[in-house]
Amino acid sequence: MDISNENPSVDPIQYITKQLPKDLVQMLQLRDELAKRQGALTAVEDAVADRAKAKAALEAAQAEALAVRADAKRTADEIKTAAQADADDAKRMVADAMAANKELAAREKAVSDRESTVATREAAQTKAQADIEQKRADLAAQVAAHEARVKAFQDKVAALSA
Repeated sequence: MDISNENPSVDPIQYITKQLPKDLVQMLQLRDELAKRQGALTAVEDAVADRAKAKAALEAAQAEALAVRADAKRTADEIKTAAQADADDAKRMVADAMAANKELAAREKAVSDRESTVATREAAQTKAQADIEQKRADLAAQVAAHEARVKAFQDKVAALSA
């Protein structure tokens, strides 16, 4: 077994003066690179955490949106139902008003017919009353004329008997 150093040994003075600064620079660069990579790993971890938070926020927002959508649909259904009920009420009110108008028109016609009948009867009554008054006056005149003739006759009979 042959133990020999194929590489010549390193002179420590020469290493410190020539190679050490290069190795130090290289080590500093490696340290900076490692720091950058470590920062990149931290950034990745932060990004993953942010994504998880964003995903949770998105799911919460979607759940809230579904709840709002369901609430809006329920409200719209309630409004639609109320509007239909109002429309039905309006139709019923219009139908009731039309029926009331027909009934009012029928009553007005009946009242008008009664007024016409009453007016006709009143005119006939007035004419009959006028006829009665005329006949009463004629009768009174005839009675007066008859009494005058009776008196004249009685006066004549008294004059003859006396």
